[in-house]
Amino acid sequence: MKNRTQITLSIVALFLGLLIAIQLRSANEVYSAVPDLRVTEMRAVLMETITQNQLLTRELEETRDKLRQFEETAMQGEGILQLIKDELRNARMLAGLVDVQGEGLIITLTDSQAASLPGDNPNVYLVHDEDLLKLVNVLSAAGAEAISVNDQRLLATSEIHCAGPTISINNVRVGAPFVIKAIGNPETMESALRMRDGIIDTLNFYGIGVQVKREANLVVPAYKRPLRFDYARPVTGGQ
Repeated sequence: MKNRTQITLSIVALFLGLLIAIQLRSANEVYSAVPDLRVTEMRAVLMETITQNQLLTRELEETRDKLRQFEETAMQGEGILQLIKDELRNARMLAGLVDVQGEGLIITLTDSQAASLPGDNPNVYLVHDEDLLKLVNVLSAAGAEAISVNDQRLLATSEIHCAGPTISINNVRVGAPFVIKAIGNPETMESALRMRDGIIDTLNFYGIGVQVKREANLVVPAYKRPLRFDYARPVTGGQ
């Protein structure tokens, strides 16, 4: 087991070395291809190349650190197994497949209680799918790490669209009141929601009830429905 691990690490290290060598050679080719460019253009090419090399150097250092970590834990026997478990747990968190907790906001939206005036469209006094979409986008832009609506965890594949008198989320119909839970920096997210002429101002204009509450520790539930991909598949090397 130890020999196999060392062989694997050696292959990875060799691959990284080849990758860096190719990148550096590409950088040299860039220099040789621009003898006739103006000085300003050459400076731009130089700065871009330096930036790319800095990024590659940073990525290389991060990979080396991870390799060193794997080497150290491999010598400790079961330590490598714990590393794999930690990576799997992080992947499941990012995929939304486990409950997560942390500080954040709970936002509750309710339909307007105001009586519609003659000639008014009564639908403007109701919470719509576009209202939820805008609110969720604001939270995501403000750094929310996990979001749910009426306990439906939002993933990259989640839909929010009108379904008659209800709204469909993850193919589950939900209705008002809508309780949105978002884990992230409470101050940053609330400031984004309360921005002048922002989402809350728009909802208040139509009488939609909006309640924002900060929580020191709230739970956003995991995605509970089956996950499957009929058309998408991982990209393998060389493709």
